[in-house]
Amino acid sequence: MADALIARSESWQRWPRDLRVFGAASILWAAVLTMRAVFNLSAGAPATPLEDVIFGVKFYGDEARVTMALQAVIIAAFGIGILRRQSWGLVLAILYMAQVIAGHVIFITSNLGVESQRVHVKIAAAESPVVLLIALYVFFRARPLLHSGRRRNGMQQAMP
Repeated sequence: MADALIARSESWQRWPRDLRVFGAASILWAAVLTMRAVFNLSAGAPATPLEDVIFGVKFYGDEARVTMALQAVIIAAFGIGILRRQSWGLVLAILYMAQVIAGHVIFITSNLGVESQRVHVKIAAAESPVVLLIALYVFFRARPLLHSGRRRNGMQQAMP
């Protein structure tokens, strides 16, 4: 019993501070997305409808508000999970970042020849290296924490 408490307290302290800052920044970004979705705040001209992209599919208007709110919930969930030092928060963050990367690739390749989407393709192409760096950061910072949790759980199950 005492060993389990010591192991839990040690794993609690091992989470890097920068990863916890990432969790807090994720919650702030989720709040921004929520405000945009609730108050219908679009970037650009006031007559421009709200736009959002998930898995490379672009949504406009009310559909974009729903997808943006869904993304805000997911981002807030993994941000809270990371701040609470839960491994599911890291897994959710990695899965979400994989979706973002796949969405960028799908959007760019499917709209490469579409003249009306040229500006949006350029923006997505410019965002892609940053998105990839964030995904790699989350993956490499989470990997030791996820592996140590799996090893610790395996040792606890092996002991009678």
